[in-house]
Amino acid sequence: MKRFIIALLVFGGIIAAAAVIMRRRSESDAGWDEWARDTSERISDARAQGSAAANDIAAQAQDIAKDTAAQAKDTAKRVSDKAQEAVGKATDAVADLTEEAQKSAS
Repeated sequence: MKRFIIALLVFGGIIAAAAVIMRRRSESDAGWDEWARDTSERISDARAQGSAAANDIAAQAQDIAKDTAAQAKDTAKRVSDKAQEAVGKATDAVADLTEEAQKSAS
């Protein structure tokens, strides 16, 4: 029963809102067709603005992805260079130790 009463109140509120809108529109001699046309135009404008905003966001996301990929590539190159440098140093150290071991063994 409570749900039924709440539904009636909601439905009555919707009807009251439509009546207020039509009263305000009737003062400007606008009918339902004109009101629907105006509403449709506003919805179309909002949709176009939303589409443009979505395109802008997609372009920004793509730019960010490109920048991030470039930075990751640079970082990977630096890490690779450092790793090669460390391998070279380790190889030199092993060679030096081998030479020292051969000298001390002789």
